[in-house]
Amino acid sequence: MDEIRNEKVLKQMQALPLDMKEAIARNRIYEWVEAFGVSNVVVSFSGGKDSTVLLHLARKYFPNIKAVFSNTGLEYPEIQQFVKTFDNVDIVTPGMNFYEVIKTYGYPLISKEIAAAIHYARRIIPAEHSQNGEYARGYKAAVGYRKQFMVSHYKKEDGTEERSQWQKTSWLPIIQIPALISEYCCFKMKKTPIKTYILKHQLYPMLGSLAEESRLRKQSWIKDGCNIYEGRNKESKPLSIWTEQDILQYIVLNDVEIASVYGKIVGADRHGMNYPPKNEDGEITRRLRCTGCSRTGCVYCAFGLHMEKGETRFQRLARTHPRQYEYCIGGGEWIDNPYYDPTAPKMDGDWENWNPKKIWTANKQGLGLGKLFDMVNEIYGESFIRYE
Repeated sequence: MDEIRNEKVLKQMQALPLDMKEAIARNRIYEWVEAFGVSNVVVSFSGGKDSTVLLHLARKYFPNIKAVFSNTGLEYPEIQQFVKTFDNVDIVTPGMNFYEVIKTYGYPLISKEIAAAIHYARRIIPAEHSQNGEYARGYKAAVGYRKQFMVSHYKKEDGTEERSQWQKTSWLPIIQIPALISEYCCFKMKKTPIKTYILKHQLYPMLGSLAEESRLRKQSWIKDGCNIYEGRNKESKPLSIWTEQDILQYIVLNDVEIASVYGKIVGADRHGMNYPPKNEDGEITRRLRCTGCSRTGCVYCAFGLHMEKGETRFQRLARTHPRQYEYCIGGGEWIDNPYYDPTAPKMDGDWENWNPKKIWTANKQGLGLGKLFDMVNEIYGESFIRYE
């Protein structure tokens, strides 16, 4: 009988006590190692708290299991130093730095899904692709698909219209911002180096991702569960049903060391008061939080920045790492748009083509994110993205 997975089941599993979730994760790890052999399994280790918990769990049962860290150069210095304290961790690096990725592909803005939609929807369909033929139809379909998602409706095969689940209509004004925008940074800086390493050594990765972190990760669990044995991307995600509170509780209860950039883990009440994470009986009775960064990842990433409450990651960066802050916010320059088409019409039906002569991008003095954020704030309000 096939396992039933849907949103309701996911919520039920996310509500399970930590000891049951740990048992499920242990089973997924054992199943993965049994399928491929411990020497052929690798833990994708970012130095963040989620992958630190996964590595701790995996090495509890398989002490010699290998890990791999993608050193993008975008991590907090504390993360890079923390990773170096672990044995049996291979380190890979990307073929491009972040400056080159921005210059070539564009800035990471709002979210991966929205940045990807903007990137493709901006493409102007040239005359040679307006002709008949399989390639022309495929090209037009790919671009048109993204445009339809941006306006929140698309036509199904039967001709009926359906409202897009991405609901990107509110992001239509960003399309006309004179700067390249895409989701390519993650692919070029992290995923490609890791994938190259995995293919070269014929390894099967385990990832510390949580389904609660994004709609894409939730859909991935509903479709495939924790362990994916079929297809091109075979991977295990033993912590899929865990929540951030589970991660923090596991760290506290097992005295797991995490990177110093997170600060301390404390108990907190609804008034923001901090308490020891455990009571006198060693029990966790309050919601836990980190006194430093709640998430790490790439320091200069702007995905999700507009959703942050309180002190944002860039405001915190200005306080804790002023040199990195000045580099990412400052600098930048106007350059000729390499994609400018003087023959392109202003409109493509009801769609206004993105075709500026000049665009904003990074330069050697800095990434120019401050100017980009200001352009976004001119559309959505001065406090939409808070970085100062």
